[in-house]
Amino acid sequence: MSYLKSIFLLCALLFSTIGISQDYKFIPEDQERLTDDQVKTLQIMITPDVLLFNEKGKILPMSNMELMANPDYKPLFYANDEGKIKSVIFQKKSNHPVLIKKNPEADFAKGEKALDFIVTDLEGNTIKLSELKDKVVVLNFWFTKCGPCVVEMPKLNELVKEYEDKDVVFLAITFNKEGIVENFLYETDFNYTIVPNANDVINMYGVQSYPTSIVINKKGEIVLKEIGYRTNIKSVLSKAIKNQLK
Repeated sequence: MSYLKSIFLLCALLFSTIGISQDYKFIPEDQERLTDDQVKTLQIMITPDVLLFNEKGKILPMSNMELMANPDYKPLFYANDEGKIKSVIFQKKSNHPVLIKKNPEADFAKGEKALDFIVTDLEGNTIKLSELKDKVVVLNFWFTKCGPCVVEMPKLNELVKEYEDKDVVFLAITFNKEGIVENFLYETDFNYTIVPNANDVINMYGVQSYPTSIVINKKGEIVLKEIGYRTNIKSVLSKAIKNQLK
């Protein structure tokens, strides 16, 4: 009798676990939902092979990654048996229709001057933004444990190669210390000019979302702000750069 009772309790716990981890039928059975505690302790990596869904099971384009920063949505992460995230569901926090709002960080006025700064890059060179006159400057705000930042790096590297003989300067701004960045670059290529330990610049530009890209024209004016991960980030930045090189 005691043995049967133990079996019953084991089955109850098993079905209870399945119910928690598999609450959306369109998610493959080999994927389990990460708990809120797990999400807080794991490094969230959203790679191009991860599928994004709304609550009805419709697959969303990668551009909807901006919903990560939308307070009206809660992302639910599903991982395979190796612990790799394979699916994300964007769950509405209310039953009311919610519009995707533009991140206010992306706002800027036409002709707005980029704030000047002086930084030291990873090679020890001093860079002053206002001295880069007659050049288009592309800023990328990132950090080493930012999954979306890492995912877009190959496309950003292609961008650097595309404009290597042009009047374009690519600066990667991060709050990470020099040693942490050097360890990161040992395994990952990032061909922007890297500026570590740049909290002052990050605060100056009010950056809170990562990655963030800003394009500055030859007059020192901001012409583009892109907040968050985009699958077409290369083409978006390239278009803005070409417009300023004419």
